[in-house]
Amino acid sequence: MSIDVHPQAPPASLPERRELGRLYGREPSTIAGELQPSSSTVRYRSNLSRGQRITVTAMGGLHMALAAALVVFLILPANLPKLSSNPVVAAVAVAGLLMMVGLQVIAGLRSWSLTYHTRVARDPIPMVAQPGQRVAVLTTIVPGKEPVELVMTTLRAMKRIRHDGLLDVWLLDEGNDPEVRRLCEAIGVKHFSRKGRAEWNTDTGPYRRKTKHGNHNSWRAEHEMDYDVVAQMDPDHVPYPHFLERTLGYFADPDTAFVVAPQVYGNLKQSFVARGAAESSYMFHGVVQRGGNGRQAPMLIGTNHLYRPTAFDQIGGYQDCIIEDHLTSIVLYTNTNPDTGNSWRGVYTPDILAVGEGPATYSDYFSQQKRWAYGVWEIVRQYSPRVLPKMGTKQQMLSFVALQLHYPITAPAWLFGVSVGAIYLVGGISVTQLPLHIWVTLLGSNLVLGFSLAQYLRRFNLAAHERRSWGLAGMVLDTVTFPIYIAAALAQLAGRPLTYVVTAKGSAATGDTWRTFRPHMVWLAVSGGSIGAGLLLDHTNGSLMFWSAVTAAICLTPMVQVAAGRLAALRADTVEPAGVLQPAFG
Repeated sequence: MSIDVHPQAPPASLPERRELGRLYGREPSTIAGELQPSSSTVRYRSNLSRGQRITVTAMGGLHMALAAALVVFLILPANLPKLSSNPVVAAVAVAGLLMMVGLQVIAGLRSWSLTYHTRVARDPIPMVAQPGQRVAVLTTIVPGKEPVELVMTTLRAMKRIRHDGLLDVWLLDEGNDPEVRRLCEAIGVKHFSRKGRAEWNTDTGPYRRKTKHGNHNSWRAEHEMDYDVVAQMDPDHVPYPHFLERTLGYFADPDTAFVVAPQVYGNLKQSFVARGAAESSYMFHGVVQRGGNGRQAPMLIGTNHLYRPTAFDQIGGYQDCIIEDHLTSIVLYTNTNPDTGNSWRGVYTPDILAVGEGPATYSDYFSQQKRWAYGVWEIVRQYSPRVLPKMGTKQQMLSFVALQLHYPITAPAWLFGVSVGAIYLVGGISVTQLPLHIWVTLLGSNLVLGFSLAQYLRRFNLAAHERRSWGLAGMVLDTVTFPIYIAAALAQLAGRPLTYVVTAKGSAATGDTWRTFRPHMVWLAVSGGSIGAGLLLDHTNGSLMFWSAVTAAICLTPMVQVAAGRLAALRADTVEPAGVLQPAFG
């Protein structure tokens, strides 16, 4: 059998997103509680009882202790590798041991990051908005990435937002399409485009061409100061009518620079990737961002937030970075409100106020994750060392250190795991004399405890269906994305620029091809080659063979899933032959 590779057709079109958004309904949009009278200071309430805080601290601490115990066992003299007289072989053995130690350090850092935020998770107490504020609500459209019908759905929902004061809805159109302008005019939406304006289409800086921050900063330059508050959301995020009623009140505190709401996806049933993308964000919005409130450092999320124009004007608007929201957060926290002398603050509300559409194909999800991982590496290398120490408090700085750990430690974790197996299976070099039963006991206990902690934290997920979910699809999707994190790290460390790519939505979703999985094929060859070498050279070690087989399975899983789904669709005659993976027999 031979297989001709063609782009996989994107998942079938879906009902309008408000229908899908019924997963969230009215209740999750008022999680923070009833609106209270306006106050000049944002107040908070804790999410955890005393018992829950003790439980989380104990589980996180035990998880870190198990990782530390494994490190201790690895470096005990009796368990150290026997070094060869060959200096190269000896160096490889030592490197392998350090990698094994590094894997446990990474496990401990993950636990610390999660526990550091969860222990202090809290929600803001919502306040009644002050009447008469001038508000702009923005979204964008990029030709070829965001279908017009998708954007119009969002714009019509924006027009239904309730507000006691001036409310202008704007579309920032990168293509300056006459038909888009006509549609905006028909429903009373203001239209803006920077197309053809050289000063707003630069190679670098705040107006960088073909970037989200460049688009928004161009609008800011011309219109921002006409408003007291600016809200913006991605074009796939459909807001609820009470979006402003639940958020504007926080700006009564003069030090509030921005308010950010959860990023949730309503298209969970569209595909495995869509479900996994949604589930992988539950913990971040359920406990990590709430912990950001507790550390006075919630992160700005670009999908839906509001900001104070005077605060953004002070820092020059959205920062020039492929993940502009993350860097903008950091820079804001290093600046002070000139009227009060206090540091600018952010507020994370757990209220689900807009329902979006997550990536539904591996191509779009991998593209999104590669951009995020690349951006974090860029920030960690170029900005964090000099910017984080300037933050107002130590806990703010540590909060962002914890946030920035994920991608930079995930890449070496994958690399170390693959390398340790290859060192023995290919080279026959042992990196430890640790007895297998001790290794299995400690590592197994660590994995079980980590999974148990994740399940315990489900109770803090925002919506009922999120709390019911075990999050397995998200865990699997995150795991099969490891090769992408490696690719992002290598690209950034090598100084190769990564072009800003909008995550395609709706009918513009990108189909999957074998090209999507090139990084997976590389690591599949490495792990498969290691297993083959081990068998041929009689370097057989059961645990390392198993580990390499797991690596190979991780790499194969998305490719097998896509191929199987495509073949099943063809057999059922539910997909047109053009644009799909077609089997050819003969």
